[in-house]
Order: sequence, then C-alpha cells, then structure tokens
Amino acid sequence: MSNKNEINDEINILGRMSNFFVERYRVVYLILIGLLLLGGTAYIGLPRERSPEIELPYVNIMTTYVGASPNEIENLITDEIESKINGLEDIKEITSTSQNGVSSITIEYEIGTDVDKKIQDINNEISKMKSKLPEDSDDPIVRKYDIGKSPIMQLNISGDYDLVTLKNIAEDIKDEIEKIDGIQEVDLTGGLDREIHIYIDEGKLKTYNLTTGDIKNSISSSNVDFPGGDIDLDDTNYNIRTIGSFKEIEEIENTVIMTKDNVALKLKDVAEVKDAFEDVASYAQMFERGMSEQNKTTNTIKLSVTREDDGDIIGPCNEILALIEGEKGILYPSDVFISVANNQAVDVQDSLNDVVSNAISGLLVVIIVLFLFIGLRESIIVSFVIPLSLLCSFILMKNTDMTFNGVSVLALILALGMLVDNAIVIMENIDRIRDEGYDVMTASKVATNQVAPAVMASTLTTMAAFFPMALMGGIMGQFMKVIPIVVMFAIGSSFVISLVITPVLCSKFLSKYKKDGKKVSPKIKKLNDIFSVVFVFILSIYAFSIDGKIAIITVVLAMLFAGAIFIKKFKMKENTSHEDMGIIKIYSSFMGSVLSSKKKRILVLVCAFALFVTSLATIPMGLLKIKLLPDTDSTTFTINIETPPGYLLSETAHVVEEVESLLYKYEEVDNFVSSLGSDSNKASVDVNLVETDERKRSSNEIAAMVRSEMANIPGAKITIGKQRHGPSNGKPISIELRGDDLNRIKEVANDFKKIIDNINGTTEVFTSLEGGRPELQIKINKEKAATLGLSVTDVSMQIRNTIQGIKVSELKQNNEETDIIIKKYKDEFKTLRDLEKIDITSNKGEKVPFKTVASIKEDIGLSEIEHDDLDRIVKIEGEVEGVTSRDVIQEFKNEIKDYPLPKGVNIAYGGETQDTEESFTELFIDMIIAVLLVFIILAVQFNSLSQPIVILVSVPLAMIGVMGGLILTNNNFGMYGFMGLVALVGIAVNDAIVLVDYTNYLRKSGRNLLDAVREAGKTRFMPVFATSITTIGGILPLAIKNAEYGEMGYALIFGLVASTVLTLVIIPIGYSLLEETKVYWSNKKKGRVENEEA
Repeated sequence: MSNKNEINDEINILGRMSNFFVERYRVVYLILIGLLLLGGTAYIGLPRERSPEIELPYVNIMTTYVGASPNEIENLITDEIESKINGLEDIKEITSTSQNGVSSITIEYEIGTDVDKKIQDINNEISKMKSKLPEDSDDPIVRKYDIGKSPIMQLNISGDYDLVTLKNIAEDIKDEIEKIDGIQEVDLTGGLDREIHIYIDEGKLKTYNLTTGDIKNSISSSNVDFPGGDIDLDDTNYNIRTIGSFKEIEEIENTVIMTKDNVALKLKDVAEVKDAFEDVASYAQMFERGMSEQNKTTNTIKLSVTREDDGDIIGPCNEILALIEGEKGILYPSDVFISVANNQAVDVQDSLNDVVSNAISGLLVVIIVLFLFIGLRESIIVSFVIPLSLLCSFILMKNTDMTFNGVSVLALILALGMLVDNAIVIMENIDRIRDEGYDVMTASKVATNQVAPAVMASTLTTMAAFFPMALMGGIMGQFMKVIPIVVMFAIGSSFVISLVITPVLCSKFLSKYKKDGKKVSPKIKKLNDIFSVVFVFILSIYAFSIDGKIAIITVVLAMLFAGAIFIKKFKMKENTSHEDMGIIKIYSSFMGSVLSSKKKRILVLVCAFALFVTSLATIPMGLLKIKLLPDTDSTTFTINIETPPGYLLSETAHVVEEVESLLYKYEEVDNFVSSLGSDSNKASVDVNLVETDERKRSSNEIAAMVRSEMANIPGAKITIGKQRHGPSNGKPISIELRGDDLNRIKEVANDFKKIIDNINGTTEVFTSLEGGRPELQIKINKEKAATLGLSVTDVSMQIRNTIQGIKVSELKQNNEETDIIIKKYKDEFKTLRDLEKIDITSNKGEKVPFKTVASIKEDIGLSEIEHDDLDRIVKIEGEVEGVTSRDVIQEFKNEIKDYPLPKGVNIAYGGETQDTEESFTELFIDMIIAVLLVFIILAVQFNSLSQPIVILVSVPLAMIGVMGGLILTNNNFGMYGFMGLVALVGIAVNDAIVLVDYTNYLRKSGRNLLDAVREAGKTRFMPVFATSITTIGGILPLAIKNAEYGEMGYALIFGLVASTVLTLVIIPIGYSLLEETKVYWSNKKKGRVENEEA
C-alpha cells in the first residue's frame, strides 16, 4: 500500500545535504575525479608489510662474560643490574635469563611509555654501578626491543673457500646491500676473525724469572702512540706525537721484555707469535634443493637484513635480489653460492595477494547478490560505493601513517559487504517510490531523505561496535586495533558516499520513469537472460576458486548463485514486485499467524531464548574449543637440537647429520641451514619450504611428520619451533613455579612435567632446569691464597686467563684492529690432571702449584637461571597437537588438585593461557561498551529507552549463529571469533533498526500496531535480506579460502544468518509485545487517574 503523504515529508538535515548534490551533480563528478586521483596516489604510496608495526614497551639489557657459568652470571651480573634498576619508575615487570656467558634482562613498561627516555635512565644507573661488574665482562648493551627490527631477509653465502675469504666476500656484499634505500643495517654472522696468538714457553719464563703479567705489561706499554704537546720551531708550530704502536707482527715479536747485562730479551725469545684465527667454536652448513647430499656446503656466512622504521619491505627485498643476480661474477665470485631464506617480501606479497584475491572475490559476490535482488543497472550503481569507499579508506590510512598489510586488508574485506548496506537501503527505497509512479529525481530526493536517519543510525551503531576494540590495550590490542580503525574508515566513507553520490548516480543514470524502459523482443530477452545466468556462473566460479583451482564447494556455490538468477529470470513473472514473491508471502502469512496470538508470540520468544542458552553452553560442554589464535601455514620452521650435557661439538654434529638426512627426502623443503656451536651440545636447523602453492601439505603437517620421525633419534632432545600467527607470548603450555628453595621447585617441576607428558596431545614438554652442563667447580683455599698475597678474585682471574687466554693489546693494520692474545696450546689441556698442573703466581712473582691453593670437584651445573621480578622461577613449557592449550591446562589443574605443593612454592600460568585470559577479558569489556554505545545511539535516534532494548535482542540472536557456525565448520573460538562477535553488536542491529524505524513511520501514518508490524516486515524484508546477503557474500570467500582468518569470517557469516532470520521474526514479536505492554500500563495509569478524578 502506497503512502502519498511521504512525498511531503519534512526534509531533515541529511536530506538537505543529499538534495544539494542531486541538484548540483557536476560537483559530484569533480569529487569522483578527486577521489580517484588522491585514492590512487595513497594506495601506491602505502608501505607494504605482512603485519602491523607494533611498538613494544620492552628494554633489553645484554651483558656478555665469556666463560662464566649461569650461576656466576646470575651472581656477578644479573643480580647486580636487577637490584640497581628495580627502583626505577613505571616498570611493570623485570624478567631475566642467566646462561653460559650471557646475562639477558628484559624490562616491560606500560603501553605508551616513552621507552627512549627509559633507556637513558637505565644507562645512567648502569654507568653508576659498572665498577661492581667483573672487569673482563663486556659493557652492558641497553636497547629497545622492536618487533619491527626482525630481519626481512636472510642470505646464506657459501662456497669452496675458507671462512676468512668467505667472510671478506660477505663483507663486500653487506656493504652494497646497506647502500639500498630502506635498509637500515645488515648483520653478519659466521666466519673467522683474525687474531695474533702468543704462546709462552713456561720453561723459559721460569728461567728468566718472568710471569705472564710481565709479558702482558711489556706488550701493552710498547704498543702506544702518545701525544707530546706542541712546540714552535723555526717560525712553525708543530704537534708532537710519539709513535710506538705495532704496524707489523715482527714488531710484536721484537718487543723487549727485559734487559740483562745490556742484552735485550725479546718476546720471540720466550714465546712463539702466530698470525692465526679465532678458535672454531661454531659453524654452519647449508643445503639447497637441487644439491646432492654430498655437495652440502660446510662453510656458510649469514647476512641478516633489517629495514628502516616504517619502511617498505617488498621494494628493498626486490632490490637485494636484483643485486645478487646482477653482480654475480663482479661483486662476488661466480662460484660463490647465495641462498635466500626468510624472504619476508615473498610472505608479504603472498599474504597480500591472498587477501586481495579474497577482496576481489568478495566484490564479485556482492555484485552477483545485488544483481539477484535488484536490476543490473541498479546493482552497478550500488557497487560503485565499494571502490569509492576503499579509495577514501586508502587516503585516511595514508594520512594516519598506517600500512598496507594482511590485517588492514582483512579489515577492508570485513567491511566489503557492509559498504553497500546503506546504498542498498537507499536504492531499494528509491525503487519503491519509483514503483508508485514518481520520476527518478523526486524519488532520489524523497527516498534518501526518508531513510537517511535510519541509515545514519545503523552506520553509527556499526562503528560503535568496532570503536571499543580500537582502544584495546596490550600487545595484542596494538596488533588488532588496525581492524576496527580501518573498518570504521571504510564504513564511515560508505555512509557519506551513499548519501551524496548514490542518489546523484540514480538520478542521472536510471530512466526518468520506471516504465520508460525500452521494449525488447522475446528472443533478445531470452538471450539476455541466458547470458545473465552464464555470466553469474562464470563470476561465481572465479570468486570461489581456491588457489586458482575449482573445488567441489566452488561448483556448488556457483550453481547456487546461477540457479537463483535462473529462477529470477525464467520462473518469476516480469515486473513482479518484491511483495508478490513467494518467500515474502510465506513470511507474511507466518507472521500474521504468530502476531494474531499472544501465546504464540511468547512461545516463539521462549524457543529463541532456549537456543541462546544452548549456544552459551557449547563451550562448557566442550563442543566448541577455545584457542587464542589460529595456526599459520608458514614457509619456515626451526628445529632445535640439544644433545646430552657435556657432548662435544663433533658429537652434536653427528646428531645434526641424522636430522638432515631426514629432511633430504621431503620434496617440500627448499633449503635449510644447520648452525652448531651456541653451546657444544646445542644446534638448530632453519628449514625453508617451497611456496604454499607448490606443496599439498601445510608447514604444520610437515613439521608434525618431521617431529614424529625425529623421535627415533636417540640421545637428543629435539623440538620444532612453530611459526605463530600474531604477537602471542610464549608457548601454548607455560607454567611458572616461583619460590626461594630451588631444590623444592625442581622436584615440583619434574613431577608436573610427568603429569603434562601423560596428557593427550602434549608434545615437546620440558623444564627450564633441563640440560645442565658438566662443570668443574674450583674451591680456593682462602687462607693459603692469603699467605701468597692473593685474594680469591686474584686466583680466579689467573685460572681464567690461563684457560681462556688473555687479550693484551691490538694490532692496527689497514683500518682494522686485530686482538693480540696470550694463549695456551690446545694440547696442553687434555685431562683433569693437566688442569691441576697450572701454576699460580704470588704477589711476589713466585710460582706455586695449583694444588697448594685450590681443589677441583666435578658437578652438573644449570643450563640457565630465570628470574621474574628478581625471584628465581622454573618454567614447564610445551607444545600441543590436536588439542587446545586451554583443554590441556584444565586437565592439568584437575590432576594437581590433590598435589601436596610445598610451602613457599607458587604456580602461575603464562604463555598462550595468559594471553587468552587477558585478551578475552578485554574483548568482553569491549563488547559491554559496544552495547552501551549502541544503546545510547538508538535511544537518541528513536527517542525511546525501551525500543533500543528490543533492537539489541539481535545480539544474542547473532551469538546463536556464531557458536553453531564455528562448531559446524570445525573452527575454534578465539581472538578472531570473539572480535567477530563484538562486531556483530553493531552489524546485527542494523536489520532491526530498519524494521523498527519503518514500523514507527507506519504507526505515525495512522496504521494500528499489529498491522504496522506486519507491513514493516513485508516491506523491509527484501532490503534486510539483501544487506545481510551482501555482507555475507563479501566475507564468504575469506572464510572459505583463508585458513588464518576463516574463524572470523565464519563467525560473522553464521552470526548474520542467525540474526537476519531470527530478527525478521523475533524483533516484530518483541516490538509488538513491548508496545502492547506500554499501552496496557498507559491505559491502566490513565484509568487510575480518571478514577481518582471521579
């Protein structure tokens, strides 16, 4: 039934704005040209990266003390630094690890802290306490932990050259790469550094009554250049400089140690001076696909390339590849082999290509859906909103220093289907008014004015749902906030474009009157209809193809969409109005029956509530699993190898070879680099796989198979580090034990490890106390040392210098500095007895046997010592396979209910468990805030506090679909699913807004309550259905084709399906009951007043 009075409706402010542009369409054309230019420029200029840049409020303090055990590192360095910095302001947490030769302390601040200023404060404190650190330890290095500083590419340089020559070649390549714009630095690892070794003849030293200290002092005092001031001579002012520094090795050999009877004793008389290289404590070897196992190269140098802050990744990486290819045989010998690993440009491009492909597919689906519900010309006009909104989004992203990455493009895909919602509502209303015989100009103005307030309300509610997520704190919040910000950019842009541009395009490109269309012959029409069906089928095949391949789901969906067009073109009568469609007749008949009976309405509400309660119960019942982030199919993974404590490097190498022999047979392996020597019993293998489109198995499947095969390698602990999606902290299983008694903690840790090992689905479980190295503990007799005039420190330093060697000076040649080191010959120490033959020199220069002042005890030391806020902690960590970390932790908690935990030992859960709790808590709060914001917007829009409550019923209805959909598609409920649920707070209510708004309009026009409710549902059925289907259609390719983001896609899709279907039923029922109740209480109050007056 038409309403003639709507033409004379009062024009609101949004209607005036729209009318202004309809009447001045040339201005709109200029706006379009400007958008194309500015948007295109912004798109080209957006930096590309795989994931958003995250500013982490972490500072790391790294101190090296070669040869020191974890206990020594803890006592001499870590404890000293921690106690000094603990009093600084704004520190959230201090954690540390003390390992062989290295102290690493990490300080966490609150998000938003000025980390650069904090680094200055830390440096100031450390400078005050440097004297407390060991003299021969390196200075602490304080630096900001920056996730964006991870290498964007790694080059493995190998060839039939010694490590010194290979390092020189690598240095040349490094220098050229650092000249490329966008590259900050290139870190070189591997190779050998030149050293000057001095091997002292202890017998000759005794003959001349000399000590090592005498040799050291003679060399260091001879190797100096000293300023002598300036002087005026012969009317010229001269600088005076004494030159004494070594220029050649011969000068070192001829250093005078002492003179006796006018005869100079030179260094070469008591020692051998060798031009040598540092000891080989580590090495790497590389294998590239196409090599034979026998041709595996053992000499490899690594170059790790880091980009500048906020720089692009793809451009610099491509320039590096061009450099390597173009300079072969020029910059470096042609027989040097350079393997590219961890090329982030490939990952970024693949990720962006996948997401862009999903975006194109989504766009095509939206066009198909629009074609299904409205005419071809109308669908093209509405579809214009999509590219224009995207161009606006690019401009806003560029001007807010955002980047084009997988997460930001994901946000654009999520917005894709929603971008046309406003335009569909406006277009459908224009179409409806044109059906009543009005010209297109009048229809464009009236229709836009009529629905503009509701369109604005639905836009604001959608943005309100995303807004709280943009304020999320923590690291995860920084990573995820890109999604709500970009979605708000896109949806806000689409609102303006729908209001300004869509009516203009309608007024200019649709026929003046709807029945003005040209008549075509039946044959031509039939051909056009056949073409439409074929065209939609082909578009659907492309849209739903997976990695360019046609799957069963591709054909099914293509047939579904093509079939819908076939029905519209061949089975429905021409010019059939929406209200005459069969599905709307069925819906109208059903609603008429339900609305006629109050009992039926209440029964339907009870059924809906039961569905909602059931959906909430799916998680406690275990039907829906919780997992924070989905697994990612990466092109890399790392195998970590740890042999028993005390293994020599050569013994560890044998285990590495066994691991390598397993990798050779995997055709998915492109290359790998094995690195040995961080400790003699530790090694790692960085495995690089071929691209995802070249293999059938995912990286996780390959890693699981490799892990299974490696379990048969005896005598080694072998783990595989997974590539995780997003900035998750730590392992899926991470349990911390804290206390003062390390022995008690160790017992508990071993018991807990056994419990976790027995839980199904756990792998690679270990404690941080495992893998301690054999150590020789030297006990110094303080009294005997004192009689020699020595302290414990004096004796310790002598022992250390004898074993490790002592740097005495440097040789400067060709702008390079080479260390001069006094060393012992390697074959001097073969057995424990050899160590006991060391002589200790008293403060008078007398040598006494080692045994007179010290004794040796063999023991097993700790591999590392961890602190959390200065307390010692022990971690039990592990991976999961086929289960979620939440399930494992829950079962673990059940197992330890009756465990007698020693007094003073406390348990804390970290890693993925902690991340999940923190993220879900924040998202729940965001959801509450979103509901409140939506309620406020609706209360203002409808000038009512009760009607917004009815509209918000759409949210729990959407939750029914979310939970059920994730179960059906075998997805977990995680961060992305929860974000989808929060987003539905704003999206799901849009359909209800349209229904309630039009119902109110009809009631104001004189319709009674039930008639208005029924008519609103029938009239708005098609726009409600169309907007939901376009939103679903835009997201559908993402859900089907992208495993990483499929969880969010399916949550939104099934949530929308449930909310749309149920909204068309529940909202009219809820509205009618609410309004009847209001009328009842109003009449009752009115009656009471009349009685009182009577």
